[in-house]
Parts: sequence; structure tokens; C-alpha cells
Amino acid sequence: MIGKLLKTIFKSGQKATESVGKSMDFIDDLLEKEVIVGAVESIKEGTGKIAEKAGTLYQNSVDLIEDKQEELSEAMLDTSDTIKNVMKEGEAIVRKAMGEEE
Repeated sequence: MIGKLLKTIFKSGQKATESVGKSMDFIDDLLEKEVIVGAVESIKEGTGKIAEKAGTLYQNSVDLIEDKQEELSEAMLDTSDTIKNVMKEGEAIVRKAMGEEE
């Protein structure tokens, strides 16, 4: 009877040890998966931030080019007006030199 009792206790101990081992494996798997999920989430967040920054930089570049293009167009118009004025003045000087009156 004591032998049966010890055998039962031994088997129960073995089963408990196996159950604990399986539980530990299960928990390890969960923790591993959680780490992987956490890493994937971190990568997603990082990628989103990079994409957002890239979009902002792109838009800032477009805005800067548009601003500079407008400034360049204005400068070209001013230069064109200046050239026209110089040509008018030059024509007037040539006319005076040739004795023509305006």
C-alpha cells in the first residue's frame, strides 16, 4: 500500500513536472511572439514616421521651388523692363545724335 501511494505520488510529481514544463514552453512561445509583434509594431511606427518626414521634405522642396520660380519670374520681368527702358533711351540718344527730334 505504501508502495502504491509512493508510486502515485511519484507519477503525480512527474505529471506536475511535465505540466509545468509545457506551461513554461507555452509562456516562452507567447513571450517570443509578443517580442516579435512588438518589433513589427516598432518597425511599422518607424516606417510611418519616415514616410511622414519624406512627405514633409518633398512638400517643402516643392514649395521652395515654387517660391524661387516666382521670384525668378519677377526678376526676369524687371530685367526685361530695364532692357526696354535702356533701348528706348538708346534710341533717343541715337535720334538726337542724328539730328532727329522726337
